[in-house]
Amino acid sequence: MNEMLGNQYFMVRRYCDALAEFEEVYRKDPSNKPIRRKLIICYIKANRIDSAFELFTKLVEEDLEFIIKTDPIFDDCPCPEIIYELENSIETNNQDEKNLALGMLWLFCDIKNSIKYFSELPSDRIIDNILKKLQETKNHLKHER
Repeated sequence: MNEMLGNQYFMVRRYCDALAEFEEVYRKDPSNKPIRRKLIICYIKANRIDSAFELFTKLVEEDLEFIIKTDPIFDDCPCPEIIYELENSIETNNQDEKNLALGMLWLFCDIKNSIKYFSELPSDRIIDNILKKLQETKNHLKHER
């Protein structure tokens, strides 16, 4: 029930309502990748960037291709809309948080733009590891074509 209701809220872009439902689904089934993907987006919209990043890093470690192979139309991914809002918002309390959110969101749409935003963040072990994985994947995808 929670997942269906969460999906309904997500489809009408009521992210905070969807978040509560998806958190309940995640508590019961933390292996559910589609729910984790939607939770990342909901956390970003709720300005809970740390929570989004925690889920994001786990998903990157576990299955980077799952994120990269998101189909914005089929998966009803609102990332293009949210990216547009974030990139065009002048106000920001924290540029690093904005870049982190954009790096995560862009990975659902375009790995090159994701790398660009992650590259603008201060270097640390986690960010460096993500950048390394993204660069390797980008190079691998380039050679597949």
